[in-house]
Amino acid sequence: MRPAWPRGAGSVRCWGRLIGKGCRMLGKRESLSSQLKNELRQKIEDGTYKPGDRIPTEGELCAEYGVSRTVVREAVASLRADGLLLPRQGIGVFVNETLTLRPFAISMLPDAAVKEIVHILELRLSVELEAAAMAATRRTEKQLEDIRIAHNRIEALESSDGTNSGQLDFNFHKMIARASNNPYFEKFLEFLGPQIIPRLRIHAGDGDAMRRKWQAEHLALIAAIECGNAEAARNAMRDHLRDSLERYRNSKSAGA
Repeated sequence: MRPAWPRGAGSVRCWGRLIGKGCRMLGKRESLSSQLKNELRQKIEDGTYKPGDRIPTEGELCAEYGVSRTVVREAVASLRADGLLLPRQGIGVFVNETLTLRPFAISMLPDAAVKEIVHILELRLSVELEAAAMAATRRTEKQLEDIRIAHNRIEALESSDGTNSGQLDFNFHKMIARASNNPYFEKFLEFLGPQIIPRLRIHAGDGDAMRRKWQAEHLALIAAIECGNAEAARNAMRDHLRDSLERYRNSKSAGA
């Protein structure tokens, strides 16, 4: 059951007391931005906010729920990423008029717990291994070239300014799914969205080594797909995703 939000004239003070007394418990169970996102999403789903309606302003949401502007911005940004909200410059944020609610979605908020990331990587393991294996036996030369281009774009960006781009990494995996020539692999990844690619903050001095590891894993995938070895492609994808899972766990436990 969703936690009850304080209402009435004293809602800000009440919520502030709740945060002060129970913030650790809330942090372990569900972040404030996640709770606010769920509350706003529920209002969209039950028709409180109808398609085309303007939702309350940032300041109004802060006052109603007694949370910071950062919490409101994260919740609204996540709903925008889900396609539920659309901004109109100088006017406000509105419920998408062409809204089609999805029964299932993943929205990676900035403060997502390690457990959430692990669950997502486990989901990807169950899907992307077979996509890679099929790509090895079904890909066309054009699709193989698209995979190479997607990898090269990641390398070019990371070598130029050290930036890790989740969107480019997502595109690399999407090109592999496309090369399976089963359209539902690509559609499934598109449905989940680029937020399924967790990006780590890299400790100073560790960045080059970690990027070389990512690049080597991508190149092993490309090589297996190029030579048509389904088992090698499956193993390369398994190694890549499992290594990502372990890197994320280790990074978070080290305070990254």
